[in-house]
Amino acid sequence: MTPDPITVTLIGRGRIGSDVAEGLRHLPRYRVVAVIGREATDLPPSQLTIDTAGPAALRAFGPSAIRQGDLWTVGAAALIDDSLRRMIETRARDTGHEMRLFTGWIAGPMLCPPDAKARLFIRQSAPGLAERPGVIFDGPLSDAAARFPDHLNTATATAICGPGIAATRVTLTCTPKGSAHRIYARFEMPGQTIRTEVRFDRPGPHPVASAILAALARYDTPMRLGP
Repeated sequence: MTPDPITVTLIGRGRIGSDVAEGLRHLPRYRVVAVIGREATDLPPSQLTIDTAGPAALRAFGPSAIRQGDLWTVGAAALIDDSLRRMIETRARDTGHEMRLFTGWIAGPMLCPPDAKARLFIRQSAPGLAERPGVIFDGPLSDAAARFPDHLNTATATAICGPGIAATRVTLTCTPKGSAHRIYARFEMPGQTIRTEVRFDRPGPHPVASAILAALARYDTPMRLGP
């Protein structure tokens, strides 16, 4: 017997949202009930809400989305706000719904026990972050994400699911126009150091959209890569 499709509300009509919407057309396991912009005032009910619009959309819709179903988001930088993070965590526990933060490009934190002393250092570079090339920030993630939320969602997601926001430092560098977007991370925990380096070249599919579609395609698979 074929299971009923999982209903999906998609937030965002930009490049990521458009790529995800197109990909969902080829995944019969899902039925898109609505595609809304971040300016919407109501969130249509569904079993899964996918926020592709970023931190502003997560602030606006996150608490409602997690109450009615699972929530996937690319806007983890909004969770620098302790009150918002606690609200969503509480509702997730109360309802049994899951919140998934994208993306998992930085290795190490999920291999570390929650009570272990660990630290995370992230160097991120991309064009267009400032008027001219150079280092534009070097310091605590909490300050960086408050100033540059649209560029630090992966860093914030990794910190929240790893050593914590307070144990994470960030260096942000603006590079010349046309340069690749790079993320270099060093995760230190007792007994080991794990380094990750990721480079995103253009043109091509948006890497965040690809990550979301990969997760959707594997939603029901009985075997997954741990932890």
